Amino acid sequence: MKYQLTKEVTLARREIVRVQVDRFHLYYYDFFHRNETIEMAKFFFETVYNLDGKEEWESLAFTTYDKVKNMMKEGTRESVERLIELNSLTDELDIRMAELLLSKGWKLGKEMSQDEYFSLFCELDSREIRKKQLEVVLFNLKKFYELAHKPVSAYIIKPAAMMSRFLGVYPLFKKVEQGYYATLPVNQDLFNEFYAMVNEKEWAFLYKAFPSLKEEI
Repeated sequence: MKYQLTKEVTLARREIVRVQVDRFHLYYYDFFHRNETIEMAKFFFETVYNLDGKEEWESLAFTTYDKVKNMMKEGTRESVERLIELNSLTDELDIRMAELLLSKGWKLGKEMSQDEYFSLFCELDSREIRKKQLEVVLFNLKKFYELAHKPVSAYIIKPAAMMSRFLGVYPLFKKVEQGYYATLPVNQDLFNEFYAMVNEKEWAFLYKAFPSLKEEI
């Protein structure tokens, strides 16, 4: 779904994203401070949520991607499509949270606490969409790591970047390229540790907000 954002909703969404990224820094502090994993943590918990350049990225995703997807390698195409899916889910949730925040009288310059964010998160609910969002996040973690560590990727990443520039869709491919280089230095054991922690902490966060989700399993 494509949203028409007012200035107020745009600013409130930036605050939602800010406090969410802060939570990631709190939860995964160690990975943001290990030399081998800094770039990976930044990619998955900052770059993927970055609002800078988001409008251009969304425009390409909605208007151009279908025309060029058949020119991409399967692994690249799947990575782009999963990012588009995650972007769509996250946009919907963040914008609805921003609207809820504004309805409570939020003004620019007022920073939310983590407790306030969690209360808003619970009040908005959207538990089934949240569940889907987390499943896509976890899928993306594995797929980006697998893509970066396929021997053939070292030979196709630069030509793919050149082709995407030629086709005028480099901003779409750029995040895939960033994910490739961010996860490339991380060995399997360290990635497994990272993935296990994200899997544990993010499901725990979701179950704390919506205990009924745990009961469905």
